[in-house]
Amino acid sequence: MQFFGSYAIEGALVTAGARAAPLPLRAEHQEIWRRPGTYAAFPLAERLPDGRLAVAWLMNEAGYRDHYGTADWPVLVSGDAGTSWTPVAGADPAVPFSWPGSSPRERYDRIAAALPDGTLVAAGAVGWTAWPAAREEEARRAGLAVAPHPSGRPDTVMVGGHRLFVQRSSDGGRTWQREERELPAARGVNGFPRAAVLRDGTFLGPAYEHAPDRPEQGRTLVLRSDDAGTTWRLRTVGAGPAFGDEAALAETAPGRVLALLRRASPGYLAECWSDDGGRTWSAPLQTAIWGFPPQLLTLRDGRLLCSVGVRREPFGVRAVISADGGRSWDVAHPAVLRADGETRDLGYPVSVQLDDASIFTVYYHTAGGVTHVAATRWELPW
Repeated sequence: MQFFGSYAIEGALVTAGARAAPLPLRAEHQEIWRRPGTYAAFPLAERLPDGRLAVAWLMNEAGYRDHYGTADWPVLVSGDAGTSWTPVAGADPAVPFSWPGSSPRERYDRIAAALPDGTLVAAGAVGWTAWPAAREEEARRAGLAVAPHPSGRPDTVMVGGHRLFVQRSSDGGRTWQREERELPAARGVNGFPRAAVLRDGTFLGPAYEHAPDRPEQGRTLVLRSDDAGTTWRLRTVGAGPAFGDEAALAETAPGRVLALLRRASPGYLAECWSDDGGRTWSAPLQTAIWGFPPQLLTLRDGRLLCSVGVRREPFGVRAVISADGGRSWDVAHPAVLRADGETRDLGYPVSVQLDDASIFTVYYHTAGGVTHVAATRWELPW
C-alpha cells in the first residue's frame, strides 16, 4: 500500500525523512578526466550498439565554474568496459555524442538516436547562448532570461534561448537538415539528457522552461515524436507551474512512463506518470528519494535503478532500487557510490549496465580543489 509521503518497502513503511542504512558495496573508482585548472562536469555515458561505452562532458580549460557549456565537449569511447579510453575525432555516425550541434550545451541536452534505416536524428533545445553585453537590453526587451557569463567577463552575457530544434541526416552524418522553432513567451528553455525511447519507437525527450528570477513561470516539458523523429510535439508534464525542472524518463510497462523531476527545495524528487505514451501526465507528487537530478535505468532483470547526486553532507552519489516499476523505492537501503565530495558542486550521475551485470556510473566530482569527471564500476547490492 502506498500513502502520500510514505512508501511501502518490503512490507515496512518508510517515511520521506527516514534515516537510510547504506549497503556494503563492491566498487572501483576511476578518474576519466582530471586536470588542475580545468573545470570538467556534467558527463554522459551510453552503451553503443557495438558494445562499446561512450562518454562525453562539458569542459573549459580556464578553470571557472561553467554550467552553461560555453567551451568544449570531449567525447571518448572504450572497448574494454571503461578500463581505457580513446578520443573521438570529429563526427562519428556510430557515436551520437559526437554529432554536430550549435554549442556544447545543446549537444549535452538533446535526445539523439540512429534509426533502423540509418537515419540519424537529434532534437532538443538550443538553450543558453553567449551575447555581447551591449545587446543585454535587447534580450530583456524580448522577454528572455539574462545572466552573467560564468567567467565574469564584462563584455558578454548569457541569454536563455527559447528555440527548439530537430536535425536529421540521411547520409551517415555527412550532411544535416535542421529546423528550429521558437517557444512563444518563454524566457528560456533547455533540454535535459534523460530521454526514453518507448517499445513502440516513440521518442520522449525531457526539457524545461526556465526563468531564474521568476521560478513560478517555469514548466517541465517533453518533446514527443511517434513517427521516427519526423514530427515532434511539445507536452507539459504535470499541471500548472512546474513542480521541478530536470526530469528523467523511463517506460515501466507498455505505454506507461514514469518521470522523476528534480526539486532543488526541499530536495526530494517528484514523480509524474503517463499512461498514454507521454501524451498526457499526472499532477506531480513528492517521492521519498532525496537527491537531484535523477537518472533512470531499467536493469536487465526488470528492476528500475535511480541514480542521484547528493548535495548535502556527506556530498556524493548514490542509487536506489525499485522492484515494482517505480511505484515504490527502497530508500532505506541506498547504494552509496561516493560520500567524499569536498563541495556540493558534483553529481549528475548516469548509469549503464555492462555485460557482466555490473553498473558503470559516470558523474562529476570535486576533490583536491579540482572539479573532474569520474566513474564507479560497482555490483548491485540488492
